[in-house]
Amino acid sequence: MWTEAVDLHSHSHHSDGLFSPAEMAKRAFQNGVKVWSLTDHDTIAGWDEAEVTCNKLGIRFVPGVEITCEVEIISEEKNPSSWHLLAYFPEECNPEFEKWLNNQKNARIPRMKAMIAALNEMGINVKFDEVNHHAEGSIGRPHLARVLVEKGIVTSVSEAFETLIGDECPAYRSRPLPSISEAAKIVHSCGGITSLAHPKYYGISIQKLVNCLIENKIDCVEAFHSSHSEKYRYDLIKTGLPVTVGGDSHGTENRPSPGRALVIIKHLHPQFHP
Repeated sequence: MWTEAVDLHSHSHHSDGLFSPAEMAKRAFQNGVKVWSLTDHDTIAGWDEAEVTCNKLGIRFVPGVEITCEVEIISEEKNPSSWHLLAYFPEECNPEFEKWLNNQKNARIPRMKAMIAALNEMGINVKFDEVNHHAEGSIGRPHLARVLVEKGIVTSVSEAFETLIGDECPAYRSRPLPSISEAAKIVHSCGGITSLAHPKYYGISIQKLVNCLIENKIDCVEAFHSSHSEKYRYDLIKTGLPVTVGGDSHGTENRPSPGRALVIIKHLHPQFHP
């Protein structure tokens, strides 16, 4: 049996989304979602607002976060700068996890300042406060891209990434990242559930992927993601790993609202059944 009532991957303006947690919860509700998670990058700043709104709407809210991790396996096909681990806390989040996550979020600040300095050296005048103005919780490259668009340096966010701040571009700077293993251990020690986000993005074979997930004790894989083909989803299902589902909505034109993400209920991790 299939369902569109679950969406476990969404972003608000606390990371790189456009809208508030409340607005994203309302959009999920309007699309018939009954189990929803807000998974901003490296921050849980939107949880309280999201939960209050979900309670009013009658949606079950699952507190979540998308943790940016170092690349686990080098790909010959793609060159991602990071892997992303989704962490969920259906019962309760331990304060130890919040403390650990804050350290990850704070590491974004010196990295952003280094990227701004690189742009300034190129003759592109950008100030940290201008970028931070767009970041409600976790500052990132999309916020910098928006400033570059506002200043007329580029015509779109995608152009900013393609020419200036994307991986291997002149103003790109890296930051220290936890390993998948480290992130999974802290999540599990605090009672959470882990799922590897959008695995197709990492450009490795499914067999290598599954071996990696098993070795690092990752609970699920996000087989049902908006970027995955039907064949890729079924190939992941056939591995026997529990799956999660996510539209990865940022409130943008191509992914405006959570919901309308199909998943087969029997393969969905039991904690997330509608």
